[in-house]
Amino acid sequence: MDFSKAFAYKRWSNQEILDFGERQESQLPGDDREFFVRILNHTAVVDALFISRLQGLPDPFSGDNTPETPSFAELRQRMSSQDQWLCDYVAALNTDQCLRQIAFRFTDGDTGRLSVEEILLHLLTHGSNHRGMASRTLASNGLERPKDTFTRYLHQSEPERRFE
Repeated sequence: MDFSKAFAYKRWSNQEILDFGERQESQLPGDDREFFVRILNHTAVVDALFISRLQGLPDPFSGDNTPETPSFAELRQRMSSQDQWLCDYVAALNTDQCLRQIAFRFTDGDTGRLSVEEILLHLLTHGSNHRGMASRTLASNGLERPKDTFTRYLHQSEPERRFE
């Protein structure tokens, strides 16, 4: 399976939601601003956990979020770095590698086993779900939210898909 476009979309849509949130953060009530950053930070922490598992490294976090709430700049840097790592990783991935099974321990102590392909699908759907929650936070405060659909990404990144 070729995950290249899906992870390029993930990178693009993460930047979109961060751009919209950062640009409008002063208009978010404190609790909603905190939620917006923390829900996206949660996705970054989960990405980091699974990236470490893909690499056979120890988990970098003991939970599924950090105790402190990062700044937008810190969150952007973390997400950007991880998204780039994932884009590079999937670009070099072959079918046999996708089937490799990885055993690990969840942060709650339960054990698990997923294939590389299943981990990648989880990261895509998990991130999409929480970007939606962050976007909803903007919308519920009457703020502009990104139009970050996969089809918009494809037509923006590959304008030759448009026709007259």
